[in-house]
Amino acid sequence: MTRVASILFFAVVAAQVVGLVAFAGVREVALTEGREITLQTAPADPRSMFQGDYAVLDYEIAEVPAHLAEQPAGDTVYVVLVECGDVWCAAQHTRSKPESADVYIRGVIGVNRRLDFGIGTYFVPEGTGDIIELAGDVKVVVSLDDRGQAVIKDVLVHGVPFAPDRN
Repeated sequence: MTRVASILFFAVVAAQVVGLVAFAGVREVALTEGREITLQTAPADPRSMFQGDYAVLDYEIAEVPAHLAEQPAGDTVYVVLVECGDVWCAAQHTRSKPESADVYIRGVIGVNRRLDFGIGTYFVPEGTGDIIELAGDVKVVVSLDDRGQAVIKDVLVHGVPFAPDRN
């Protein structure tokens, strides 16, 4: 291998490593410094709820309201959240970024006409997804950064953190 090829190879490898570290770093900052909220999941089709080693999660706040129904898939929507007891509910859906004092989550309109917040899957130990699939009450604790990006912190099944050996 020539010297130029070696340098190019190591530059490409280094760029990939830096990209992975940056991605993980952004998620870690959201987890440690973000605002913690709890979202209620919505029922999903049980035939597609558990695929492989993850559970598919849908959220009550993910419904696209009528005033945004004509927006194309891929458009960004911000959901302003308010506390409703032990969970947070949608107060408003808007295409413009809310005031900084508001608690909000950023979503994208999916082809299924539901909002995708990037927290639609939760990886579980093999063979344990049916616990979440069959549970009547599943809530998700997320951490929101200042841009409305969400990261899952915990999944609560009947108010208890998901632990396959316990649930």
